[in-house]
Amino acid sequence: MKLNGLTKGILLLCYISLLGRLSPSVFGQNRIIDVNEGFEQESFLLPYPFYNESIDFALGLAGGFVGRPQEQMSLVGTGYGSTNSSWALYLMGWDIQTPFCDRLFLDPRFSVGRFDEMAVYADGNPEFPTDRAGSNDSHEDNFLEGQGNDYFVNLKFKYLLPMGHGKDKIINEYVVRDGFLVSGQSGADVWNPFESGRTYFEIEPFYRRQTVDTDFTTSAVNTNGIKFSVLYDNTDFRLNPSKGSLQKVAVNRDWGLFDSSDPWTVIEGEFSKYLSLGPAEGIRQQVLAFNCWTANTLTWETEGVDENGKVFFRRPPSYAGATLGGIYRMRGYPAGRFNDQAAMYYALEYRVIPDWNPFDMDFWHRFEIEWIQGVLFAEVGRVAEKWTLKELHSDMKWDMGIGLRVWAKNLVVRIDTAFSEEDMGIQLMAGHPF
Repeated sequence: MKLNGLTKGILLLCYISLLGRLSPSVFGQNRIIDVNEGFEQESFLLPYPFYNESIDFALGLAGGFVGRPQEQMSLVGTGYGSTNSSWALYLMGWDIQTPFCDRLFLDPRFSVGRFDEMAVYADGNPEFPTDRAGSNDSHEDNFLEGQGNDYFVNLKFKYLLPMGHGKDKIINEYVVRDGFLVSGQSGADVWNPFESGRTYFEIEPFYRRQTVDTDFTTSAVNTNGIKFSVLYDNTDFRLNPSKGSLQKVAVNRDWGLFDSSDPWTVIEGEFSKYLSLGPAEGIRQQVLAFNCWTANTLTWETEGVDENGKVFFRRPPSYAGATLGGIYRMRGYPAGRFNDQAAMYYALEYRVIPDWNPFDMDFWHRFEIEWIQGVLFAEVGRVAEKWTLKELHSDMKWDMGIGLRVWAKNLVVRIDTAFSEEDMGIQLMAGHPF
């Protein structure tokens, strides 16, 4: 679905309302202990209506539980149906500790949906016969749109290595007061994985099938494989870091087995840094946050021949690999707007929490909004036909924007508004983008 302006966020609005009930274990094996209320187990069931121009009127139902049967885990499911015959079901879990290994955790994700209007930035639009969809210089209207299906399964297994802050404490406990960390810091004092922070080895089997039927073609792309990654989280408070850093390297591999469209290999690396600027008059916290991410498709120019003698290249689908756009990177563009062999991305955010909290009134107490945070951000990035520093740092796309984030039910919930050369994007989601 290609939504413009405000409608990009409406679909996620109620989804965020239910995520606001989730435990912060979304971001690691953590328990939140409130100084005043202690640890709480929760369950919920929430119906919600919504509307946007692509899905029309819809009615959904969300439910889940936090801290049951394991105190660090969360599980939530949601589904909806609309008047234009669009529907979707989602099931998400976080930090399910395996019974055979206390350091191994599982984050499952399942989704199945059918949409009356779905947009994919892939080749095939006859109005752009010589323009490669998704490339850095591609036209913003070069995409396929029609009725489509989108299914995916991700099973992320995370093994906490016995080093740093994860050596003696597998389940970390953050003690907070009014949404600010009091004790339980999980890193950031020194950069040394053997002394500070928590390091994970992750194995993530994945499967996704996406089909779009247009008036002139049918696009059906499948991928399945495994993502291998190492994550070093050396931040003080993973949910809302004020200092420290985060590093991640990953290899994504589709071997072309089963019904996969093509085999492919993508490597990626990410670095985030957080600097505390301290409090000031009328300000409780100021943080400067920086993120850099890059990816390269190693098999992009590798040829293959199928059983019919047709030559193909070993490249990932437009929604996988080196892609920019959406809720995490280049928020002023639609999801998957840019995709190619390689990508480079930078972001800078100024996050400030004032003393003033407009939700500190009796009516709002049920939502437990402890603070609000204003954000100014800017992003630059580009995709390219090959990974070279010179090309990836020329003719870069940009966007900038403002954000409002709140600490509600022990979770950061955000709404970011970004302006780019092509569009204005409103993104709603749980957690910081990095």
